[in-house]
This record gives sequence, structure tokens and C-alpha cells, in this order.
Amino acid sequence: MSVFRCLAVDVDGTLTDERGLIRHEVVEALERLAERGVHVVLVSGNAYPLLHALAYYLPVTKLVVAENGGVVGYRSRYRLLGSEGDGEEIRRLVREELAGVLVESWQNRFRLVDMAFHPAEGLSPEEAVERARRALEPRGFEVQYSGWAIHVHRRGVDKGAGLVEACKMLGLDPRQAIAVGDSEVDRPMLEAAGLAVAVGNAPRELREAADIVTREGYYRGFLEALQLLEEGGYI
Repeated sequence: MSVFRCLAVDVDGTLTDERGLIRHEVVEALERLAERGVHVVLVSGNAYPLLHALAYYLPVTKLVVAENGGVVGYRSRYRLLGSEGDGEEIRRLVREELAGVLVESWQNRFRLVDMAFHPAEGLSPEEAVERARRALEPRGFEVQYSGWAIHVHRRGVDKGAGLVEACKMLGLDPRQAIAVGDSEVDRPMLEAAGLAVAVGNAPRELREAADIVTREGYYRGFLEALQLLEEGGYI
């Protein structure tokens, strides 16, 4: 049985509970993984400074994949998988063409290549995503809904590409990584990894793409996944 050396894990909806909190059971599980020499890499749609700070205080590998794969690194040593200036271009297009459709997240002032938005009042996320795709995809941008925010980034920026870059920095093959996620934006990461895990609150499309699907959702699904991985000899 292969033993995997890296665990790439989404944060919101995977490590957190329904309120967005990281429970002490998760921290204890991360400590056990660190003691066993497993690289735990946080992979999130959050802004790089926010995810960097989280990795600083948790017992995880000090290298993160932020902005849905758009920024990979730690401290000042990071690489952009998008293009310099993508963020301002996206914000300009949204202001000019999608006023009344998308509302900026407060995080955007700290983001580099992946911009986050919320639906304007009166619009569902699905309606806002559809209208944004019609306006932005012909210009080479991708629009996705993570369940927490609507993300816009250059086509080709995704968590899978971010995981590949993170593994390169760690001297690992992506096939030595296990990926755990809960959202459609996690699918490229699951496809790039050697073993794919979806927690129980994931949408059907992600569960179908996974090798392992937990019964429980959110952090409880993550803990269940770790138990299954340990019992199966994967970690």
C-alpha cells in the first residue's frame, strides 16, 4: 500500500464547522499528522495574507496555496500563477459591466490574482455567476462559486495547478499527495492528487470525482477521512 507524504486540504467547509470555526479536535489531528512527518498544506480561496497567518499559527507545513491556486508560497517567497495586474483588471471590469450584479469582498484589497465577490441584493449566487460568466469568460476569466464567495480569476488558475506548484516546492510528486475538499472549486486539486477525498457536505459532482467520500460533513468529515486513511495505511 502506498504511503502518501502530503495532505492538501481545503479550509472553509472542510477543516471548519458550519459556523466557520476550527475546532480543537482538528488542531489535535493536525498535530498528530505533523508528528508523523506528513506535510499538511492548506489550500484555500482565501487571500494570501489570511491563509499565511493561519498556517503560521497551526501545526501545518509553512507553505500555502491561496486564492484558489493563484498564489503559492510562504512569507515573501511566493509565486503568482496568474498574471500581475489580474486583480485590478477584474475589479475594473466588474465595476464597469457588473454593477448591480457583484459586490466586492473586503478581502480584495489584499488579493492579487483571484478576486472574491458576493451576489448583489436580490440575486441568487447562481444568477450572479451566470451573468458574470457571460461578461467575463469571453475575456479569458473564469467565474466559480465556492459556496462561500464568487471567485473570478484568469483561466488556468485553479487549486490543481497550485497543488502541483506546492509539491514542486516541497520536492514531491503530486501523486504523493492526498487532497481533501468540499466544493466544486476543489475538483482540480482532487484530480491532480494521487488520492482524492470529498467530505460529506460536498456537491454530487465532487463526490463522484473522489476516491473516498465520508459520511460526515465539514470538520467531522475531515476527521473521519483521517481515520479511514490511517486504517487503510495511506498515511
